Amino acid sequence: MKEQELHEPHDPVAQQPQPNQGTLNVLLVEDVENDAELVRYNLQKAGFSVLCERVDTEASLNAALSGRKWDVVIADYRMPHYDGISALGLVRSKGLDVPFIIVSGYITDDAAVAAMKAGANDYVMKDNLMRLGPAITRELREAGERRERRRGEERLKIEHAFRRAIENSVPAGIATVDLEGRQTYVNPAFCRMVGWSDDELLGAKPPFLYWPPEEVETITQTLRRFLEDSACPDAAELRFRRRNGERFHVLLQLTPLKDSLGNVTGYVGAVSDISERKEAEMRLAAEHAITRILANAQNLAEAAPAMLRVLLDCLGVEFGALWVVDPGRQALLPQVMDLRDPSPGLKKFLHESRRLSFAPGSGLPGSVWQSRKPAWHEDLSQSNNFERRELALRAGLRSIAAFPIQNAGHFFGLLEFLSAQAMEQRQATLNMMSAIGSEIAQFIRRRTAEEALRRAHDELELRVRQRTDELNTANARLKSSIAERKRLEHELLDITEKERRRIGLDLHDDLGQKLSGIALMTKGLQRQLEKIGLEQAGDAARIHDLVHEAMNHASDLAHDLATMDPKDKDLRVALEELAARARELFGITCSFKTEGALPLLEAPVTMQLHKIAQEALTNAIKHGKARRVSITIENHPAELVLTVHNTGLPFPDLEGRSTGMGLRIMNYRASLIGARLEITGASKGTRVRCTLPLGEKSTP
Repeated sequence: MKEQELHEPHDPVAQQPQPNQGTLNVLLVEDVENDAELVRYNLQKAGFSVLCERVDTEASLNAALSGRKWDVVIADYRMPHYDGISALGLVRSKGLDVPFIIVSGYITDDAAVAAMKAGANDYVMKDNLMRLGPAITRELREAGERRERRRGEERLKIEHAFRRAIENSVPAGIATVDLEGRQTYVNPAFCRMVGWSDDELLGAKPPFLYWPPEEVETITQTLRRFLEDSACPDAAELRFRRRNGERFHVLLQLTPLKDSLGNVTGYVGAVSDISERKEAEMRLAAEHAITRILANAQNLAEAAPAMLRVLLDCLGVEFGALWVVDPGRQALLPQVMDLRDPSPGLKKFLHESRRLSFAPGSGLPGSVWQSRKPAWHEDLSQSNNFERRELALRAGLRSIAAFPIQNAGHFFGLLEFLSAQAMEQRQATLNMMSAIGSEIAQFIRRRTAEEALRRAHDELELRVRQRTDELNTANARLKSSIAERKRLEHELLDITEKERRRIGLDLHDDLGQKLSGIALMTKGLQRQLEKIGLEQAGDAARIHDLVHEAMNHASDLAHDLATMDPKDKDLRVALEELAARARELFGITCSFKTEGALPLLEAPVTMQLHKIAQEALTNAIKHGKARRVSITIENHPAELVLTVHNTGLPFPDLEGRSTGMGLRIMNYRASLIGARLEITGASKGTRVRCTLPLGEKSTP
């Protein structure tokens, strides 16, 4: 392998165009051109010069990935013929470390978490595309950091391979110790790294000045494992401290020093400052951890403690607090507070802080609320608007930083951190806290909207239940009223039928017999008067004729009122007897026929059909003056049709006559069994048609 290849390892990601250097190359997986234009517009609005290509199928996406290099891939979560998760799988399968951001009109929290687990860097809602620019900026930055990290790791490997030959020529810190652990050599790079001079370091024994007190045990155990275990890796990540108290991460590589005979005389350590890499990793891990916490939390109260703990560990500070706006009181109130070091002084500071609230412009939290900008004081003693300054200083706290929680112009609260060490103001930290603050604000807005929707839904359900109960009560009352009315109507109809039969029997048995007796008596009287030759014999004859006519009329009425009871007969037999009786009593032509086999009907249904036919026949004879009547039963697949047709007066000519009650009775009888009654008149008479559905069994 060539020397150039050793010093410049192959990195496919490093060969991609660097973001924010000229044109931003965007591969957009989107099926709707208008949505694509919105994405372009928001990216341009965010300050990007955009060169965008839109694809909407796997084939076109594969061709685009193979054809050129891309700075970022933006994909719609769901499309008719393709989806963002499939696109993500294709991009990652090619080994491309390119930021992948999902854009969706609607995506559940579970789906968003699944997408992040699958390798998506972020997701942005289509109704909040203004977040797209900052998200891409962050992911491009982190992609660059990853490239730098890989380059750094490769350089460390190379440095490890050549460390013995170039100890004094590389920027890494070099330090040596003898077998007693005494510091025997430090190079200038090491002195610059820790902040102490070589005179202060040489000759010293462990624990060295650059070992943080809280890390002494960890460093000691690490070095002991290296010295005692030949299989132990010759590199370890540790935390050192600088002269100003700042902690930083280093990669320590140890190599035995040997004399010409091969005897170990000491050890040489190559120390590299990896703080930026570790901080970038911690920032990325913190952002992802908070995303997971928010995705799984039901509300802010549930998510806040875990989020605050993540940020305390990430920033390495002693105190953290989440303040939220109470809209009702228009004040900042503490949501959650936490400590990394539960010392008495810090506990007292936390206790006193929990009792406070802030109006806009009041104290440091209130000033952040008013300005909507972060507040950062590396030296707390110089801060004049921090009302807890003296209490914080007594607790050993020396610096403070506060970051607003806001999104789309809405302020929801702030995150406040205090440290025992001076917190250096870094842009990377500001960017991280800005992104986290925006994500928390979106969570609060989303959960607030969901809670409002839930309350509205619960209220609507309550109203629906109340209205349903009211309607059910009213419906029950109505059903009861209808049932009672039908019962009374049926009872009345039954009583009417019974009364008709009683009157008919009375006419036949009582009045008929008495009229028959009077007729016999008047006939006898007529004969006696004729024998004696009196003129009154003619009057007696006329009386006999009138009585006989009355007898016939009474007989007709009796037959009409005391009709047969078909409850023990089937419909065919009942109607045949009805036609025969009409022929016998009224001397008319009355026929009956059936078409198709008749179904077995319940007795109440048979009764009502028979009564309808009887009523139609009576109306035809008495009011229509019909001399020819036909009764027909047709059995169709879904219905039974009873037709009574006569050749008497047409239906219009019957209006105004005494048929009104009869028509109403027929309609009512039809309704009792769920049938439909139709009466039509023509020049050739009147047709009464009753249609009974066979799918329902109606019982009066």
